[in-house]
Order: sequence, then structure tokens, then C-alpha cells
Amino acid sequence: IYLFSFSRVVLPCSVQEYQVGQLYSVAEASKNETGGGEGIEVLKNEPYENDGEKGQYTHKIYHLKRQVGSTERDLAPQVPGTSHLHEYRACM
Repeated sequence: IYLFSFSRVVLPCSVQEYQVGQLYSVAEASKNETGGGEGIEVLKNEPYENDGEKGQYTHKIYHLKRQVGSTERDLAPQVPGTSHLHEYRACM
């Protein structure tokens, strides 16, 4: 016989507030770990709704020029050190 126990943790914020706080924490950690203009730049962070699906839209730019190894820089010097990410996170 198996006995399952479930519990809930009550948070002092909504799910959407938690997601915004989590994004802020990740951005701050990235900023603290990198320097000299490196890291993640968040251009947009806003809720979206499309065909009844709700979620969070985020547009980020990753600046990674110095984090690429010297071998990769020598092999592909014309490759930019930035990458754009358009992310749509659906809320459950």
C-alpha cells in the first residue's frame, strides 16, 4: 500500500508576479557574472494573448563576443557576438 501526500506552499504573489520576478533575478545574475557590455539585454517583457492562449513575451539580446573562445573567433571573425531571442512563454 502506497500513501501519497500532497501539500501546497502559499506564496505572497500571483504566478505572473513570480514570473516577472524570476526574469528580473536571471537578468541581474547575468549582469553580475559578466562585464564590459556582455550578458543579456531585455528589450521587451510583456504579457500577450493569442487565440485564447495567454503568456509572457520576451525579446532578449545575448551579447557573447568575449565569451566565445579564441579558436572560434579566428575561424569565424565575421560572426557577430550577439544573438536575438523572441520567446513566448505560455502560462498554464
